Amino acid sequence: MMHDEPPDPLSNYDYMQMYQAQRPDTFVWKLPSSRWAERSSRTGSSSTSTSTLIKKKEFAEHYSAAAFAAHCGLHCETAVTIWWGGLGAADAGSAQALFSAFTKDVNDWLFQRHLPTVYFFSHENSPAVGLHTHLAVYLALQSCGRDWIRGEFRRWAMDWPERNGYGACPRAIRVTGPAKRTPWLHWHRFHYQVKGYDPRAVVRRAINSPSGTDLMLGDLIAWPWQDPGVVTLMPRLGSCLNLGPARREIGIPKDCDELRNPPRPKRPVLLQEMSLEEQLWSLRQPEAPRPPFISRYEDGWRDVRWLYPREFNMRVTKLSYEPEPPRRHPPSDAFMLEMELI
Repeated sequence: MMHDEPPDPLSNYDYMQMYQAQRPDTFVWKLPSSRWAERSSRTGSSSTSTSTLIKKKEFAEHYSAAAFAAHCGLHCETAVTIWWGGLGAADAGSAQALFSAFTKDVNDWLFQRHLPTVYFFSHENSPAVGLHTHLAVYLALQSCGRDWIRGEFRRWAMDWPERNGYGACPRAIRVTGPAKRTPWLHWHRFHYQVKGYDPRAVVRRAINSPSGTDLMLGDLIAWPWQDPGVVTLMPRLGSCLNLGPARREIGIPKDCDELRNPPRPKRPVLLQEMSLEEQLWSLRQPEAPRPPFISRYEDGWRDVRWLYPREFNMRVTKLSYEPEPPRRHPPSDAFMLEMELI
């Protein structure tokens, strides 16, 4: 031992946990990844200058879409990974056309099963497989037992290339997800899609940060950074119209027909007499419109404890967050009267 210093009793894990405890508002820990070391070593590489990185504005929009879905209980737990080279797409234009065709069929599949059209996606271009897309879909999984709809969707998606004349492509489309409802996976899908963020993006300057240091965009993302490569598919991140700004302004998602073509024929309207109950219902005042949905990130929050649910944060930070203090009830009228007499 040099200079007779005692050995350091703390391990790498201990130091990480100590730093995480000091910064509970950020993700010091990241979700486990087999390529963590490789990705971390490339964070400051020169390739970021040419890669299509996720900027602050794109992250804010993608977060708003995912938060809107979670706010409405529409958790996108099922992940679809599409390798466009496996489907024979020679360039980005071909991949863009195939993606439009696939999402159109996804919309129709959900419509036939009376499910809302809810999904968000991210395009990437890795040196290993080339252009590919990550898609997170809402399937209304049950809270217990094995859900039949997950298996049906998996078979439908895996057979999509053969049904559309591209032959058997067993490696082109992969579907993964739980057999029952697992809400925290919604945010796992989100963080995986935004792992190609701009590592130099600052979301809060040191002068306005409690820690006295710049808060980076990567501090709010739970997945280790990975170079997304050059992505020419547009948009780089996106979601269905059901999660877009227009629907968030309404405050509640509705059925989305943006890619369904041709529309289904409407049934002829049959004239019939209205019952007294129906007549009274028609005279009722319309319900007040819902307030617009504004995400916490849009509202200025830069704290992972507010941006994401507690169950997800505990899995990442390994911290046991203490419950929020109970709200105090307002004083009784008798107490207020005594205070006035005093």
